[in-house]
Amino acid sequence: MKLIIDDPRSLITAEEASNQSGEIGHLQVTGKGLFFTNCIDGDLSRMAIWLKTDREKPRQITPYHFSVRTKVHEYGGKPYIVVKNCVYFVNSDDQAVYCLPLEKANLSADKNLGIEVITPPNSGFRYADFAYDRKRDRLICVREHHADQESIGAAASKVANCIVSLPIGEGKATEGEVLFAKSDFVSSPTLSADSNTLAFIWWDHPNMPWDTTSLAVASLTEEGHFSSVKNLRGPCPASIVQPRFNSDGQLYFISDWSGWWNIYRYDESCNVEGTEPINLIPLDAEVCAAQWQLGKYNYDFGEDGSITASICSEGRWSVLHVDANATQRLPEKEQNYVTMLDGFGQVDCLCVSCETLYFCGATSTELPGIYSIALPSGKKNGRKSTPRRLIGSGKGLELASISRPFNIEFETGENEKAFAFFYPPNNPKSRTNIKNPPLIVGVHGGPTSAARAVLNLKVQFWTSRGFAFLDVNHRGSTGWGKEFRHRLYQNWGLVDIEDIENGVRHVIREGLVDPSRIAIRGGSAGGYSVMACLANSDLFALGVSYYGISDLEMLARETHKFESHYLDKLIGPMPEMRSRYIERSPIHKIGNISAPLLLLQGLEDKVVPPSQAELICNKLQRQGTEVAYICFPDEGHGFRKSENQIRSLSAELEFYLKYF
Repeated sequence: MKLIIDDPRSLITAEEASNQSGEIGHLQVTGKGLFFTNCIDGDLSRMAIWLKTDREKPRQITPYHFSVRTKVHEYGGKPYIVVKNCVYFVNSDDQAVYCLPLEKANLSADKNLGIEVITPPNSGFRYADFAYDRKRDRLICVREHHADQESIGAAASKVANCIVSLPIGEGKATEGEVLFAKSDFVSSPTLSADSNTLAFIWWDHPNMPWDTTSLAVASLTEEGHFSSVKNLRGPCPASIVQPRFNSDGQLYFISDWSGWWNIYRYDESCNVEGTEPINLIPLDAEVCAAQWQLGKYNYDFGEDGSITASICSEGRWSVLHVDANATQRLPEKEQNYVTMLDGFGQVDCLCVSCETLYFCGATSTELPGIYSIALPSGKKNGRKSTPRRLIGSGKGLELASISRPFNIEFETGENEKAFAFFYPPNNPKSRTNIKNPPLIVGVHGGPTSAARAVLNLKVQFWTSRGFAFLDVNHRGSTGWGKEFRHRLYQNWGLVDIEDIENGVRHVIREGLVDPSRIAIRGGSAGGYSVMACLANSDLFALGVSYYGISDLEMLARETHKFESHYLDKLIGPMPEMRSRYIERSPIHKIGNISAPLLLLQGLEDKVVPPSQAELICNKLQRQGTEVAYICFPDEGHGFRKSENQIRSLSAELEFYLKYF
C-alpha cells in the first residue's frame, strides 16, 4: 500500500510520534508557582520536576543526572511533594527519596546542589504518594519493600506495602517508621489541616483499587502514632478512592456505591449500620478512571469550600463546580452544580489555588497539556469561562491534518452495547483514493482501562498514511459505570473478543474500511486481545502485540504483586478454574493462528515477563506461521526510551506495508 503524497513532509514521522507529548502530570501549586512532572527532551526514560511561574516559562528544577519516577506497584504514581522551600522526590535508579532546596535548584550535574538523601538508596524500598504532616514536620507516604530483587512469581508474596512516616531535616537517611501494615495494599494518605487525623485507603487480594477497598480514618497522638482507627461502613462493598480533607477538616472521597464513581462526604453517620454516606453529585457518570497510578486527584476544594471535579460521560470529559452551600446540604432534585468546561477527551490531576483551577487535559485536536480556568463565582456561575492552555507538549498538528474521531456505538452480546472511536484516514497532501482504507484496530491495556478521544500522534501516524483506526472500548472498560466495568469479570477473553469483532463488523457494514485489510494491535492486556483475536477469528489479516500475554496460567504464576490476583477476578481463582485459563490462552490455540504476528517485548518487564512472547514465538515458528520477535533489553512494561519507541513504531509500519 502506498500513498501518493505531494509533500512527504505532511507525513508524521516515527520520531515526531514517539516524542509527541512526554508525560505531563502530578500537579502541585504553591506560593512558588506550578510544579509538575514531565520527561526531558521527549525521552520518557528521563523524568524531571518542572516549575512554571507567572513570569517565566517552565524550567526543569531537578538535575539531569536524576530521573524522577517511583516504581511502587510497577506503575508508579506521584513521585514528589513540595514542602516549604524544598522538593522531596524519588529517584528512578535507586528509588531513594531526596530533598532538593529550591533556592539551590539548577541543572548543573557537576555542582554540589545541596541535595540530601532522605531514605537509603538501593535498599529494596520504594516510596510514593506523599503527604506533609505540618504538626510533626514529617512526610507520610506509601512504602513498598522488595526483599527479593526479582519480586515476581513466588517472590511477589514477599513484597510488603505499608504507610510510613519519614522525618525530614534530620540529616540522615531512614527507611521510615511504619504506621499501618495490616493489609496487602495501601494508598492515598491524606491529613486534616490540623494534622490530627489521617485518612488512607487499604485493600487485600484478590481486589484491585477498582473493586473493593476500604477507607480508614485514624486519630493521631501528639507523637504521631495511631490512637484509634475507624473503617468506613458503606451500603455495600465498593471501590473507594481519593480521600481528601477540605480546610475545615471535612473528609470527602470517591466511591462507586451508586454504580458510578461519584463524590461522597464522610461524617460519623457513615459508621452507623444502614446509613448511606452523602453523594454530593449523584450522576450516571464517573468522576475518575481506574486508579492504576498513585497520587492522582480528580477533584479539589476552593478557598470558600466549593468543590471542582472532573466528570466522564460516555468517554467524554468535562469539569463541574459545586458551590460551598451545595456541599453542605443534601443534594436536591434540581441541579446543584454548574459545568465549567466540556469537550475534553481526558481530564485529571485537578488542583485549585487562588480561585483558579489547574488541570492536565487533552482534546481531539490538542496534545496533552496543563490548563487553567477561573472558578465560577456569584452570579457568574451560569457562564462558562474559557480554559487557558498554560503548558503544551509536543509540536501538535495543523487542524486540517488531524483525523478527528467520532463515537461509534454498536450492538454486542445479548442486547448489549460497546463503544469505539473511529479515526478516518486524513492527509490533505494525499491524492490516493481512500474510500475503502485498510483498518488498524487498537485495543487498550488494563484491561480495566479505556481508549480516550485525545490527539495521539501515534494514531495520527497511521491516519496520515492512509489507514483508518478503530479504538475499541469493549465491555469492561472504564467510563460507563460499574456494571459495564464488571462485565469483563470471569469473562476476559470472551466478551472483549466478541466486542472487538462486533466493532469491526460494524465499520465494515457501514462501508468505512476494506474488510480484506484489517490489522489489530495492542499492548499488555491489549496484546493478549490481539493474540486471542487471531486465535478465534478470521477477520484479521495480521496482528501486532506489544508485551502481550499468550499464556494466562503462566502469567498467574509469574507476574508482580499488584496484579498477582487480578486474574482471579477476570477469569477465576486458581486452581479451581484452571480449565478456563487453558481454554482462553492463545498459546493453547496455536493451531488456529495463521495470520502473521509481530511481537515487541521489553526484557526487563516485571508485569508481563518476556517468557510470554518467547513461548508463542517459538511455537508459531515451529508450525510455520509467520512471526517476528523484537526484544528491547533495556525496557520494562511500556517502552520509555525514545529510540526504542521509534524503532518499534518503524518496525510496525514495515510489518503492515509488507502485507498490505
